[in-house]
Amino acid sequence: MADMDRKLILLLNPPGDKTYLRDYYCSKVSKTDYIYQPTDLLLLSGILFQDYDIQFIDAIADRLSIEKCKDKILKINPDIIVFLTGSVSKNIDFEFIKDVKGEMNRLGKNIVLIGTGDVFMEGTPKVLQENDFIDAALLDFTTPDIIVYLQGGEPSNMIYRKDGKVVVGVTPRDRWKNFEVPMPRHELFKNKAYKYPFVRKYPFATVLTDYGCPFRCSFCIMSEIGFKTRGVKSVVEELSYLKKLGFKNIYFNDQTFGTNRVRAAEICKAMIENKFGFGWVCFSRADVMNEELLLVMKQAGCHTIMFGVESGSQEILNRYQKDLTKDQLRAVFALCKKHGVRTLGTFIIGLPGETRETVEETLNFSRELNPDFVAFNVPVPRMGTDLRKEALESELITPSFDVMDQSGSYVTFKTTNLSTQDIAAYKKRAVMEFYLRPNYIFHQMQNIKSYEDFKAYVNNGYFLFKNLFSWSR
Repeated sequence: MADMDRKLILLLNPPGDKTYLRDYYCSKVSKTDYIYQPTDLLLLSGILFQDYDIQFIDAIADRLSIEKCKDKILKINPDIIVFLTGSVSKNIDFEFIKDVKGEMNRLGKNIVLIGTGDVFMEGTPKVLQENDFIDAALLDFTTPDIIVYLQGGEPSNMIYRKDGKVVVGVTPRDRWKNFEVPMPRHELFKNKAYKYPFVRKYPFATVLTDYGCPFRCSFCIMSEIGFKTRGVKSVVEELSYLKKLGFKNIYFNDQTFGTNRVRAAEICKAMIENKFGFGWVCFSRADVMNEELLLVMKQAGCHTIMFGVESGSQEILNRYQKDLTKDQLRAVFALCKKHGVRTLGTFIIGLPGETRETVEETLNFSRELNPDFVAFNVPVPRMGTDLRKEALESELITPSFDVMDQSGSYVTFKTTNLSTQDIAAYKKRAVMEFYLRPNYIFHQMQNIKSYEDFKAYVNNGYFLFKNLFSWSR
């Protein structure tokens, strides 16, 4: 039972008409109907737990309608709501949150609304000025600044209202710093509805061992938010807690697992020594991975690694500051094949500098690398990125363009050489030509090791092609 002297905070992933992923300053429609624990709210659950009573609603995972979600919120009767939002669903999110606040005001409850998400990463004072029902926006979910704000102080890493004005707190974007967070309350997030394409056993948990990214890809917001790492001891304590709670697989939501190879190896060795027995999946980079690190990762349970390839054109890779060569990419995919670690390669079709020739290079390169899985995306001018600046300067978008799907369910802009219809057609062709190769299908059938693998392949394939043929230009 809640302590009557403690305020109640509701962590909320609002309802929507699609499977929206609003997480870690990214927002998109799920491509294969997957959804995982929202990292922002997960870490905030630990930060807030010592001072407040916490409840959590994930209306997307639980497929709650707007009315059912609203009824559930009114029954909980929170003092504070910390809600996720994203560019993909901004309008419906804001409408819902505004309605909830109005309804609670009518019932005599004046709640505090704090938002977190990519919509606040650019022009945030304006967002609050235009939406007076939002009290504050959080710009770094790994800090205790939200508690400073709630206790009447002047926080950093937030934009908030004070004395009728919108105040912009200082938000450091340092690189190679350390941070610690109290234990996330994973028990609140142990939901059978959460699923991820490469998870082999359920239930699974989402874990963050570092924040941001030290690399400089110009199409990604993560290069703009700094880079911080957690101590190995803290990470291992969280993994031990997850083991006790009965979790079986881990999705490490680091942008680049292994950026510090020594630290990553220490985490892996601790997982081995403690006999956690987790299977796990992560993102990494071609210039981060080497054979020594890969072997200890595999021994610690890593079965799938996702790599950002982005393009088969070295010119495009250089232009958008990927800082990788095609030979480095070839080497890392070959290394993973050698040691039996599954791979996913992500690609982008339609960056402003794209031509028909560079697209063909990308399609050919995807088949040459031959990862176990691919994701073909189109560029999205996300808030706060250099890509957005380029798109604005080239008049490919207008400044008011703020609703977008990072998964690329529709083409945002044309290029000098390609129409939106061209880009859409190339994306569909890329998926078909990669996944419908007889040799690929035969190889993947041989890799099915369990009933869980079979279900995942069928489910992911169904939604992949369903979304492909309903895809908007």
